[in-house]
Amino acid sequence: MQTEQGLENADLTADQIRERRAAAPQTRERDFAEQLGISEAQLVAAYCGHGTTRINAHPDTVMEAAQQFGEVMALTRNISCVHEKIGRYENYHPGHHAAMILTEDIDLRIFPKHWRHAFLVEKETGDGMRRSLQVFDAAGDAVH
Repeated sequence: MQTEQGLENADLTADQIRERRAAAPQTRERDFAEQLGISEAQLVAAYCGHGTTRINAHPDTVMEAAQQFGEVMALTRNISCVHEKIGRYENYHPGHHAAMILTEDIDLRIFPKHWRHAFLVEKETGDGMRRSLQVFDAAGDAVH
């Protein structure tokens, strides 16, 4: 059972989550988490110390790091759609209620109160190392 914070499931330990994930490597993270009955943030958190680092989720912190990455794919998705843009996180405008990245390629509106959990993730794939910065809301649903 997920808690309001979206990062705890009394039935599964991080080791158990990683073990089950290893048995189903081709399943998308969102789908896999749903199959286990956990949030996607809980799945990512299970890898802390195993290629994943929890970071401060405040947009000021996350965007400061993201601006150092150079050109990236910015991805936001929900159950209905996926939105991908290639560009740089530049021209950050902080704000208490709303913040934004505004460039020719990336126009991102951020509502800080919804950014509750964030992780830097390194994952080895068939194409080499994939690095991502992942942000989740209080329920553990991906927000960016």
